Amino acid sequence: MRLSDLYLWFLLYSVVGWVYESMLFTVYYRRPVNRGFLTGPFIPLYGSGGVMVIALFYGRITNPAAIFLLALVLTTALEYITAVIMENLFQAKWWDYSMFPLNYKGRIGVISSLVFATMALLTLRYVHPQVERLTNLIPPRHKYLILMLATVALLVDLSITIRHVFILNGRLREIQGALNSFLTTKKRQAGALRQNIMTTFEESEFYTERIKTLLRLDRRQNARLFRAYPDLRSLRCNEALGKLKSCVLKRKDSQSEDDAASQDATALREEGGADKKRPGA
Repeated sequence: MRLSDLYLWFLLYSVVGWVYESMLFTVYYRRPVNRGFLTGPFIPLYGSGGVMVIALFYGRITNPAAIFLLALVLTTALEYITAVIMENLFQAKWWDYSMFPLNYKGRIGVISSLVFATMALLTLRYVHPQVERLTNLIPPRHKYLILMLATVALLVDLSITIRHVFILNGRLREIQGALNSFLTTKKRQAGALRQNIMTTFEESEFYTERIKTLLRLDRRQNARLFRAYPDLRSLRCNEALGKLKSCVLKRKDSQSEDDAASQDATALREEGGADKKRPGA
């Protein structure tokens, strides 16, 4: 098994993968789809998976169950690693199995893994023997010419696509920055508007006697809690908690001010009475 043959099979199965996925998604979306990261008819994930199972299992393992299980593990690991690399390198999620059951982070799924393992088994048992026979018929000079031309096309396509994706990411960052600034401004405005609206709650028909009673219940205990935990938040009813805080603490403060004013007035009255009782007053 020569390296030139492995490379030729890599290119061939990359094209086969592109044909399979383009046909599948053309039927699914009901419109022509040129599937794959690259512009040309290559999906290297299929080529890499095909060459790996051929190099490791072809002519060495004949048990169909063993081939299926080993291919299942190998192709699943390859798809997951490829997804992680592409997500981190290009800052995008290129496929997502989240809508399918038994998936992991949308990168791999049981259904796709079973499909790849089945394809690997069929390839090793039925397809690749014929592919090997046909590619062995190609004269070496013609084979090297095919490999050279395909390599040039693949490298040009790869460089153009990668450059485009990096430029696209830069544009997206700039657009996202503008959107974030816009949303931040609008959120501040919406927050201010919301606060203004909330202040008119007491004037609305929803401010019923029942609500007034609920706001007055257990006032002292509520006030103690709110003063002990000024940053207290409700996970489900935080706006209601805010309204209750404002009512309870406002009343508490106003009551404290009224009590203080009352005490001052009492002290003044007592002082005035004492002055009247003094001799010579």
